[in-house]
Amino acid sequence: MNRETVETFVKKNIEVNSTLIADGHRTILTLIDNYTIEAKKFNAKEDPEHLKWVQTLISNLKSFVHGIFHGLDSRHLQSYLDEFCYRFNRKKFVGEGFNRLLHSCLATKTITYTELT
Repeated sequence: MNRETVETFVKKNIEVNSTLIADGHRTILTLIDNYTIEAKKFNAKEDPEHLKWVQTLISNLKSFVHGIFHGLDSRHLQSYLDEFCYRFNRKKFVGEGFNRLLHSCLATKTITYTELT
């Protein structure tokens, strides 16, 4: 990622005066005026479990995309990612699927086929 991409993302998604915990890369250091930067170094030999869940999540996302959708269309990428997050965050709500689906159907507006394509 380049500096402009990081700055745009942070300014759009993270409240000013928040603490950013990052690796201390120079792309994040340009935000020091509006954010507190807490640099943390990662050492894979000392802490091999550090990224285990990130790697697991990425693997699950890949399986989700290839298994359910058989690939992605960039026009709908955000919708695919939203669906993955929704399912991931609700995986422990066993037995509530029907009620949640019914609630979602009643609480949202109808999307037509032309809106999807």
